[in-house]
Amino acid sequence: MIWRHLMLALASADALPPVLLERTGRIARGLQAGVEMFLSLYEPDIVQAVDSRELLEERIGARVDEQHRRLERLADQLRDQGLEVRASVRWDYPMYEGVIRQVLRHRPDLVIVSAMLTSEVTRRTLAYRETRLIEACPVPLLLLKTRDVYPTGGVVAAVDPLHAHETPQQLEETIIGAAKTIACALGDAPVYIYHAVAPPIPAQLAGRLAAAQARVREMALRHGIVEERVRVESGHVETSLPVFAREQRAQIVVMGSASRSFPERALFGHTADKVLDALECDVLVLKPERFRSPVSTEHAPAVPRPT
Repeated sequence: MIWRHLMLALASADALPPVLLERTGRIARGLQAGVEMFLSLYEPDIVQAVDSRELLEERIGARVDEQHRRLERLADQLRDQGLEVRASVRWDYPMYEGVIRQVLRHRPDLVIVSAMLTSEVTRRTLAYRETRLIEACPVPLLLLKTRDVYPTGGVVAAVDPLHAHETPQQLEETIIGAAKTIACALGDAPVYIYHAVAPPIPAQLAGRLAAAQARVREMALRHGIVEERVRVESGHVETSLPVFAREQRAQIVVMGSASRSFPERALFGHTADKVLDALECDVLVLKPERFRSPVSTEHAPAVPRPT
């Protein structure tokens, strides 16, 4: 895979965690890619405060210009790293649809978003914006979850060779290919392949494990990944995958989001939700080739409130 155009999608142009720009820059340099910093802006207070379309458009334009200037200052921090960076702001809502509309316009190879905890006191599940981006983003989506840095950690390709979660077979190859690409960008980090076989009744488990091991080893051989970096085990993926990722000090886990019955649709259910919440590293989510985003290219117009 060759990724040359990255999009860093932001919810705000105000103070960002330094690690967000540092990690984006590290990935972009490793991929030799340019970066588009994008902000989807919508503030209902502005829409509700005016009754004339002309005044509304004037205030929206002023706010967009102000946020664009702030975004340019952030972009300068990436430019100082030797990267080619473009900054853009659009008035659009909801935020996740605005991001996807920009993706459909510019077709980046990878979208990066922050999914960091806002509080060290309480854990939270994925925010609505992140969940909807996982469901609807048509290109690879990298969720930056941690503020930590793992300079020697690996990249884990989480595959499902038996399609227990209805992932199409081609997606497994894409997952491993993406893991190798992002690992190369991180300075040739080691790549691991992982699969958890959910335990059914005991008489069936041995056969399922053997079949999964055979398929995963075949994948690893085809991609030049040594057997020592392959793990197939019995367990529930929402608990066993995070444990494996911690053991390997993983920087990123790569996983798929799809339905085998409807390959053009994303699958984001209870199990995937729990896996993503439990992982303590960044997560790269991929879609199958046939996936088409349900988001329309036409945004809802900003109109003044009725009088």
